[in-house]
Amino acid sequence: MARRLAALLESRSSWFDLGVFAAGLVLAAYAAERVLVEGAPGHWLAVACIPIIVAIAKFPMVLDRGGGGIEVGFDSAVLMFLLCSTTGHVALLAWSLGVLITQLSNDKQLLVRVFNVGIGLVGGAAATGVFHLVTGDRGTLGELLAVALAAFVYFATDFLLSAVSVAIETATSLAGHLAQRGTVIAVACFVPFDCLGYLGAVILNELQAWMLVLLILPMVTLLVATRAVTRGAENSRRLGVLFDAAVRAQTLSDTRQVLDALIDDAQRLLRIGQVELRSAPPGTQEIGAQLRDGQVERWIVAPGRHRARSTSSADQQALEAMVAVSSDAFARLRLTDDMTHLARHDLLTNLPNRGLLLDRVGHALQMSQRRDTRIALLFVDLDGFKPVNDRFGHAAGDAVLVDVAQRLLACVRQSDTVARLGGDEFALLLEDVNPAEVSSACERILSSLSRGVEVAGHELSLSASIGVAFGDSTETAESMLRNADLAMYEAKSRGKNQYVEYERAIGRSRLQRLELVESLRSSVAAGDLTLVYQPVVRASTGRIIGVEALARWCSNGVNVPPDVFIKVAEETGLVVALGDVVLDLAARDASAIAEAAGGDVTISVNIAAKQMREPDFVAKIEQARARMGGAGLVLEITERDSIANDPASLEAMSTLAARGVPFAIDDFGIGFSSIGYLQDLPVQIIKTDLSFSESIDRDERSCALLCSITMMGQALGLDVVVEGIERASQLQHLQDHVHAPYAQGYLMHRPMPLERLLEVLADNRSPAALADPQDNGEDRPVPPTARSRTA
Repeated sequence: MARRLAALLESRSSWFDLGVFAAGLVLAAYAAERVLVEGAPGHWLAVACIPIIVAIAKFPMVLDRGGGGIEVGFDSAVLMFLLCSTTGHVALLAWSLGVLITQLSNDKQLLVRVFNVGIGLVGGAAATGVFHLVTGDRGTLGELLAVALAAFVYFATDFLLSAVSVAIETATSLAGHLAQRGTVIAVACFVPFDCLGYLGAVILNELQAWMLVLLILPMVTLLVATRAVTRGAENSRRLGVLFDAAVRAQTLSDTRQVLDALIDDAQRLLRIGQVELRSAPPGTQEIGAQLRDGQVERWIVAPGRHRARSTSSADQQALEAMVAVSSDAFARLRLTDDMTHLARHDLLTNLPNRGLLLDRVGHALQMSQRRDTRIALLFVDLDGFKPVNDRFGHAAGDAVLVDVAQRLLACVRQSDTVARLGGDEFALLLEDVNPAEVSSACERILSSLSRGVEVAGHELSLSASIGVAFGDSTETAESMLRNADLAMYEAKSRGKNQYVEYERAIGRSRLQRLELVESLRSSVAAGDLTLVYQPVVRASTGRIIGVEALARWCSNGVNVPPDVFIKVAEETGLVVALGDVVLDLAARDASAIAEAAGGDVTISVNIAAKQMREPDFVAKIEQARARMGGAGLVLEITERDSIANDPASLEAMSTLAARGVPFAIDDFGIGFSSIGYLQDLPVQIIKTDLSFSESIDRDERSCALLCSITMMGQALGLDVVVEGIERASQLQHLQDHVHAPYAQGYLMHRPMPLERLLEVLADNRSPAALADPQDNGEDRPVPPTARSRTA
């Protein structure tokens, strides 16, 4: 208590308030002393007026300005009544007791109550002195004027002392407090209201006492109206505070600012300094509202008081409105944070995205130069991931990507960054590392992914190609990412499932490949490709029964090897468009080929698995067949495509097979071959891989293996075409031991342009040509590089 009192006495306004209180006590004591000496006529009336003083004091008018407020009470009307009904000393003593009881019964601060007692006593004494100086006979106009003057003096004393105290406390101008807009209205209400005391005295002295009851209704009406005006002005002020708080809340950028603004605005809103933010809800004699910021539970709490300007329930509602403003600010900040997070992170894996990764790489480069350390950027691309989406759907693919993200996080330190760049591409930023640590991290990643993953009850293998780029003073974030990307593609070109460190030579090679991709893209779009045809013959007679269409491409005057540009097409997604061009060109040449053959002839076109997954694949095949005249169409699929578990491909094959389009399995015997594979697919032809026929004239086991494949195919009702026949001895073994019905190879015919094919077909119809099936019209040896077959 002593410390609290010492704190109160530190300000100059406290000393002024205590001075007013002391002066009031001196005046009240003097009145009491005079009553004891002179007696107290009409003491019963004075005692009866004390509770009336306390009641009317609960309805003051509040004059607010800035940080303080001045309460002007109308209880002085009772003082005027007593002055007109009893002696001055009795009236002042009764008034002093009423003021003291009034302040003891409210819950304002101690110093405020002390000051209010002082100004009440000083004002009452001043009004009493003025009244006795100018009063005339009772019931005369002079007495009424004396009451009016006394009321004005009381108001002026009360108002002036209060203004001085507030000005000292808030360090503001006294003139500003004295010249308030409501002062004239207060005087206009105050003096006439106090004159009701004179009216009461006249009724008491001249008429019957019970008629005083007639004054109750106008007095209550005036008091209620005063309270309404006071609280109406307060509500208007609070609306202004709430509006200002709402506007300011839109400019705040962090949680701490919102909390500080909430406390400040709540203090201005309630005109109560004891506002706090805490985790506990309000207790007894307190009001509060819960603040929902989405993180922790907080309450803003203030004392619960009934005051002239407001009630405890009104303060509660005001707090709730203020908290609603702050909650909107918190919601805006959360939304901003969420939007920022979404803009900088991948939605699926919640990993940093490319933008955030580049920012961190740039910062890491700066820090590495200051600390003389090294950083590394790993570009990780899953090998063969797209078939997972095509086969099991994107939901399954997303689940795999989430699993891969968790594995990558487990392979590096918490201080490292794992980001998803898009699709099946990830990047890892390793800071403060050496080459050995980077190699170890790459090995961990490859080992973690090699465990495979289970999708829809199927165990799938996983692998990745990793490109590594180290940062130095010449690098930027973009260049590091580009270098790691180039190294990753180099890893894929070397066989996948490995990591490669970037070298400048890789960059030059990658640039050449990009130029090749763009050139191929333009050529495919323009249909700037050519076809050559390699015949398929009956092994026993050499009769051409069909031809295989093979794509050729010349870029900038240079013939690009088929295995090069077809691989590029597969890796870049151009294989579908490339296949469509080949199909269109083959359909265009079909009529001339059929006419030159003079009978039944088939044209085989290689089809990629991706083509069969296209929604309009069946329609494209039907359109091509309609343009082929008398030639039949055979669709060749490579066994390496593994389409047996692809519902879309199987449906397309079944539909076309039912419409009379035969399918051939190319390169049979490698990849995913099995008898069940043949049994499940609607296949009519198998074409053995050239590796089986290469040694049939020198190795009995190779010959026996090819015989077994031929017998199996014939047992399943399939036609068998043996590829890779390049020597006469191979053809002889094929005829004598293998007994495969059809053959294809450079010994009989090499791939040739359409014009040459038409001549060969015409010659093949003659008996002389059939007599020597080994004569392919070429006297040059077959180069080894020409043996690779292309789709």
